[in-house]
Amino acid sequence: MKTNILDLIDVKKKIFNAGKIPGEYEVTKLSHSHRNEIVLFELDKFPYKCVTNILSNREDLYRILGVDNDLGAYEKILKAMKNPSDLNTVSFNDYFSIAELDMDSLPFIKYYREDGGYYLTSAIFIACMDNICNASYHRVMRIGKNKGVVRIVPRHLYHVMKYYHEKDKDLPIAVILGTHPLIELASSLTPSFGVFEISIGATLLGDNRIAKTPLYNIPVPIMTGIVLEGRITRETAWEGPFVDILRLVDPRRKQPIFELDAVYVSRVYEPFYHAIVPGLWEHILLMGFPREPIIYEALKKYTPSIKGIRLTLGSGGWLHAVVSIKQSKPYEARSIGLAVLYAHPSVKHVVVVDDDIDINDPVQIEWAIATRVRGGEDIIILRNMRGSTLDPRGLEGVGDKVVIDATKPFNEPWDKYRRVEIP
Repeated sequence: MKTNILDLIDVKKKIFNAGKIPGEYEVTKLSHSHRNEIVLFELDKFPYKCVTNILSNREDLYRILGVDNDLGAYEKILKAMKNPSDLNTVSFNDYFSIAELDMDSLPFIKYYREDGGYYLTSAIFIACMDNICNASYHRVMRIGKNKGVVRIVPRHLYHVMKYYHEKDKDLPIAVILGTHPLIELASSLTPSFGVFEISIGATLLGDNRIAKTPLYNIPVPIMTGIVLEGRITRETAWEGPFVDILRLVDPRRKQPIFELDAVYVSRVYEPFYHAIVPGLWEHILLMGFPREPIIYEALKKYTPSIKGIRLTLGSGGWLHAVVSIKQSKPYEARSIGLAVLYAHPSVKHVVVVDDDIDINDPVQIEWAIATRVRGGEDIIILRNMRGSTLDPRGLEGVGDKVVIDATKPFNEPWDKYRRVEIP
């Protein structure tokens, strides 16, 4: 009997079984209306279960990491990034078998009316160059029975692809679908080029086994339900539009074509597909949360007073940061705010608050701005800074940044700014 990967994680959530649903919009509605439940569903033509809302809140991340809070999660992730595992190669045929599936039978979904097509949203692409391997998420829009168009931004996979294409070669690729959430989390990280995200995932998971794919010798974690093998070609096609993490419409653009050569399913683990709904909780957590440890480490070098960091839900976990501190010296908050912009350059606005403010409560954050900010003194505006291409007010990733010091003036009495508790 095959093992269900989801049985190996203790998320302590109810399961809502939606049965067979259409491949358009329905999973988006279900994810939105059942945030605190894991949603199981089936799709026509795809012979395996689909799931969403595995990681729909921070408590889910804490549980899979085996920690109690943000700081515990940050420390565990940072330790794994600094200590990636040596990988143990096992026989691919012992763990995977060929499957008679193509792009038409894989779980491509149209999530919003504005989407330009049907997408895989949790596809982890693995590619190697000169013994350096990289794993990262990339959305794929189906354009044929064995073809999809892949959104690739200029980061590590783009660098590897360019290396092959400049040699007039297609890039060999493995794509994994339905893996352990710790492998998903690791693949969301952005370590230095040359550090393999799957090795970080192996440290977090405590399982360092990988297998090399038959056609292109690409390493994939054995705790994976479905493996695609193919090539990113030198051809391009129109990709999009697509609803992005901010629930804005990312426009059409020419992107590289992925050609599918083979599909494999696990002999050991039950194959499944994790449908990550664009712009909802899992998308925001998996994209934004891994940046918080990086910010935390940068700030910790400057001061030990950091009490909490939050990339906010309203900003897609990307554009807004709130930092809680216990002040130790005048003007400390301003330096901390500027350090956040350096640690995560996509951040647009930073608010720094005292440690009596709950950074999970937007009302308390607004209260701190209302009562502890003097606009002419406590707001820093930096014009024409490199930021995020996701910011619609930016111009090709360049825009203004703001640091708001919403902490109590250091030398003024606390009682003047103390927020009275409900008795």
